Amino acid sequence: MEELRGHHALWRFDEESVRVSFGTGRKVPALFKALGQCLVPLAAVREVEFDPGDRKNGWRIRLRLVDGADPYAPLETGGAAHATTPLQLTGPHDLELVAEYCSDRIAEFARYARETLTALMEPVQVGLGLVPGPPFQARTGEGSATFDGDRLRLQWDGWMASTAKGQERSREFPLAEIECLQWFPQVDFDEGSLRVVLRGVTLPEASGLEHDFFTLASHGLKGSEESLLMAATVNAHIAQADEVTTLEDAGATAELEAARRPEDSEAVFAKIRELGSLHAEGLLTDSEFSTKKAELLDRL
Repeated sequence: MEELRGHHALWRFDEESVRVSFGTGRKVPALFKALGQCLVPLAAVREVEFDPGDRKNGWRIRLRLVDGADPYAPLETGGAAHATTPLQLTGPHDLELVAEYCSDRIAEFARYARETLTALMEPVQVGLGLVPGPPFQARTGEGSATFDGDRLRLQWDGWMASTAKGQERSREFPLAEIECLQWFPQVDFDEGSLRVVLRGVTLPEASGLEHDFFTLASHGLKGSEESLLMAATVNAHIAQADEVTTLEDAGATAELEAARRPEDSEAVFAKIRELGSLHAEGLLTDSEFSTKKAELLDRL
């Protein structure tokens, strides 16, 4: 197994996967600390981007996954989220050649993994491997968001919570009622936020975050990164729940179609012959025989 160490993480990779282990130092982003580690199957890697950078900024490797496998991709706003996705590794300029070699090797392994894939790859399961398992909590200056796998709870008990939210205290949202979580990074002096979008519900526009009881505001980088991780986590579990529902619906439809499927013609004709024998023996009247025969022929 080959490896590449960057600023905040160590990537170990072979022909099947990239194993990412994040550091715990003071400068490591809060998202990485909370995640700890993750596994990326190379069959899910669509593209490997390498940017050599310069002496000041160093190099960057970014994994681009197949559709539906990256729970962070829909949350990227401009370049705001690029520094905090676990699918990116940055490092110092003096390791540029090593990083480029590793980037090429990962791309080569990914092509091989895609070409030799023998089992169906499920993007949703890949996404679940890139987020922490429940229970998970994200804290900001306004309060916290807690996800236990079935419900999301927003609690406004932080020192920056508004009077209105402090009086409301908290709200809970069952996972089945959530369409998605939106994430908005902090820009300049504006607050960032995590927002709940409900299925089939158009929420009224609040006068501001302090009166929006479907949001958890963040002030500063740490709260923003944890909010991003919470959004990716909940959205990954929503995708899994939707996939299960789709499979269950497909199974129910298949069973219904099987129940409605016409009977085998030989079986129908055999039953008609039996009815003919009963009719000939006088056990069925002409009317009964005709009715039963018509019912059987309708099944063809």
